[in-house]
Amino acid sequence: MLITLLLMIVLLLVAGALLIWQASIIFSLEIADGTLRVRRGDPPMHFEHAARDIVRRYGIENGRLTAVRTGKGLRLRSSSSIPKEAHGELQAALQRVKVGQKRRKKRR
Repeated sequence: MLITLLLMIVLLLVAGALLIWQASIIFSLEIADGTLRVRRGDPPMHFEHAARDIVRRYGIENGRLTAVRTGKGLRLRSSSSIPKEAHGELQAALQRVKVGQKRRKKRR
């Protein structure tokens, strides 16, 4: 009985951790055959254009990019098939855009 209860508690904690981790993902992009495709979320248009340009310039054929919200801001996680130089440029492009902030309407 006690082991079953402890097992249930552990499973609930693992499920809670997975939910929190999934909620921290802002958007995910996949590179297949040299083309960029949105897998999850809504990436900013400027970042998506910059990413398409970087993928084209570096000739990246396959990979995955995931933007994750951390305590220090947005971080970009990439698969190992993406060169470090390209990852640096993509991270810089992500830092230039405002993600998750609503635009204010101009007052007349």
